[in-house]
Amino acid sequence: MGVPLAWLLRRQELRLKVLAGHDNLDREVEWAHSIELADPVPWLGGGELVLTTGLRLPDSAEARGHYTRQLAKAGVAAVGFGVGLSHARVPDVLVEAADETGLPLLEVPLPTPFAAVTKAVMERLAEQQYEGVVQASRIQPRMTRAALHGGAQAVVRELAVSTTTSVLFLDHDGTARASHPPGASAPEPWGLAGACPADQAAAAVSTGPDGVVAVQQVRVGPRVHGRLVLTARRPLTTVDHLLLGHAASLIALEAEKPLRLRDEQSRVNGMFLRMLLDGTVPATACADHLTESGFPLRDGVRVLALRGGDPRRDLKWAGEELARRGLPLFGAVHEGCAVVLLPGAHTETARALADGAPSRPRSRACAGLSDVHDPGDGPAALREAMNAASAAWARGRPDLVAFESLAGRTLIADPGTRAALQALAEARLGPLAAHDARRGTELVASLRAFLEHNGQWEGAAAVLGVHRHTLRGRLERIRSILGVDLDAAHVRAELLLALSV
Repeated sequence: MGVPLAWLLRRQELRLKVLAGHDNLDREVEWAHSIELADPVPWLGGGELVLTTGLRLPDSAEARGHYTRQLAKAGVAAVGFGVGLSHARVPDVLVEAADETGLPLLEVPLPTPFAAVTKAVMERLAEQQYEGVVQASRIQPRMTRAALHGGAQAVVRELAVSTTTSVLFLDHDGTARASHPPGASAPEPWGLAGACPADQAAAAVSTGPDGVVAVQQVRVGPRVHGRLVLTARRPLTTVDHLLLGHAASLIALEAEKPLRLRDEQSRVNGMFLRMLLDGTVPATACADHLTESGFPLRDGVRVLALRGGDPRRDLKWAGEELARRGLPLFGAVHEGCAVVLLPGAHTETARALADGAPSRPRSRACAGLSDVHDPGDGPAALREAMNAASAAWARGRPDLVAFESLAGRTLIADPGTRAALQALAEARLGPLAAHDARRGTELVASLRAFLEHNGQWEGAAAVLGVHRHTLRGRLERIRSILGVDLDAAHVRAELLLALSV
C-alpha cells in the first residue's frame, strides 16, 4: 500500500514540479523521509520519497551523479529537491543522472515545507488503510454467507474473487479439498508447507519470480484442519491478509461443526455407558440406544480398558479412531482407566486402540478386553476388562490381555461362585476401600499391585510409581486394618480372588 506519485503531483497546494523520470510517475510512495546526509542509502529501505535541500551534496559533478545513482539503486520511489536554500535551482547533473536511471526527480519550491509533503503522504496512507478496512468489512459478510450456504468451497471462491488471486485449501495430507479457479494446484516447489507445521499456529509468506504465496493454517486451538494457500502475481495488501485470516477462521468453523456435534454425542454416550456399566439401564433400553447411535449389536459387546496413561486424552483419541472406522464412541473413565464399549466382533479394533493410545508410553501400554456379552450385562463385562487390564499391568510389559485367556475365569464367571466371592470381597476389601475414601489413600491399589507381583516389592513399587519403603508402609497399614498375615499363601490367594471379583 502506497501513495502514487501522480496523486501527489495533483495536490496543487504543494506545487511540485517533475524534472526527471516522467515515465515512472506510477510509482507508489510508502514513506516520505527528509534526510540531509551525504550518503543516506544505509538509512533507506526502498519505496521512500527522499526529501533534501542538498545541504550535504558533494561538490563535484561526478560525485553528485553517483549520489543520484545510489538513491535509484536503493529503490527509492522518488527524490524531492527543495530549492531556495542551499541551492537556487536543482543542479543539472542531478537531473541528468535521474533521467538516466529513470528516477523521478521533483522540485519542491521554497514556500512548500517538507512537513507539508510528508503530511500529505501520511494522511493519504491513513486514508488507504481506512479504505482497506471498509473494503474488508464489506467483503467479510459475503464470505460468511458463503460459508453458511456453500461450505469451504464457497469461502475459497469468494476469497479468490475478492482478492483477484488463486486460492487452495489443503488437508493434512496435502490433498486439495477446495480451490478457485477450479483445478488450481499448489505452487511449485511446494516448500512452504514446512513453514506452517501442524503443531504450531503459523502463517507464512514467500515471494519468488512467479509472485507471492501466503499460507495460513486452518485451526481451532490445538486441532489443525489443513492449510489455506493464496497465490498472487502482485504484492499482498493488508486487506489480502485480513481476508485470508477471516477465510481460514470460517473454514475452521465449518470443519469443526461435525466434530462439535460428535463431541456432544460422545458426552451423552459416555453418560449412558456409565449407567450401563453400573447395571442401572434396562437391557431393552441399552439395545435401543446403542442401535439408534449406529452401534452394531449383532455380535454382542465387549469392554476394553486402557491402562497406564491419561484416560481422558486416550478417550478423545479413541473417539477419532472409531470415527474413522465408522463407529460411535461410548467411553468413560473408570478407576484411572479409559473404558470403551466395542462391538463383539471388533477384536482388531480393540488391538488398534490398545496399541495406539497416545498418552501412554509404549512400555506401559496395557489393556484388558472382556468376553462378548449382551448389552444389558455391562457390569460383568466391565469386571472382566478391568481384571484383564490388571493382569496385563502385572506382567510389566505392553500387552493386550483378553479375559478369556486368563486362568480362573470360569471360577469368577460362575454365578454361584461369584456371589460367594463378592461376599468375601465386601468383608475383606470393604474396610480398605472405606479407609481410601476417607483418607485419600491407595491401599486397595497397593494391595493389588503387591499380590499381582507375587509379593515382589520392587516390581509392585515401580508399577505404583512409589518407593519400596512407601509400599512397605502401606502394606503394614493393610495388615493392621485387615488383621491378616500377608506372608501366608492362603491369605494372599483369598485376597487376590476378592480383588479379581
